[in-house]
Amino acid sequence: MIEVSRRAALAILAGGVASSGIAYAAVSSLSDEDLVRVTLEKYFGKLNMRIEHLQQFVLEFQKRNPWIFPNEKLGDAVTLLEELKLGAARQLLPEEKKQDLRHFDRWVIAEFHMLTDYAWRSSPNDPIRFTGWHPCTNPFANFEMRQDA
Repeated sequence: MIEVSRRAALAILAGGVASSGIAYAAVSSLSDEDLVRVTLEKYFGKLNMRIEHLQQFVLEFQKRNPWIFPNEKLGDAVTLLEELKLGAARQLLPEEKKQDLRHFDRWVIAEFHMLTDYAWRSSPNDPIRFTGWHPCTNPFANFEMRQDA
């Protein structure tokens, strides 16, 4: 039988409490901007985007799609897992939560393409800028009303 001294038990307990405190502090300092950034970096790699442009993008995204963001606990957990490169742990979530996250990812990517100049940059090294909403970017669009006889 393994005997654990009182000192060892207290050290284990103190380590657990300290780890819990550090994890709580890390999760409580995360924001919606962090969630959006890690989501975009998951698909596009490291973003060359100034924090001001990212903040503007997140504010506009939230204004246009307030129902899309996952709840705070899920968002914080996903952000932390992605930061630690443990994104594969998403597979352990219930199917409903996985579907919510996939839905969020798709909306963020779509809005990112519409609200930034990501696709219009001349070089991948150019910084990404928030440009705001543009009603239509199709140069071949025809908005004339047709009246057929």
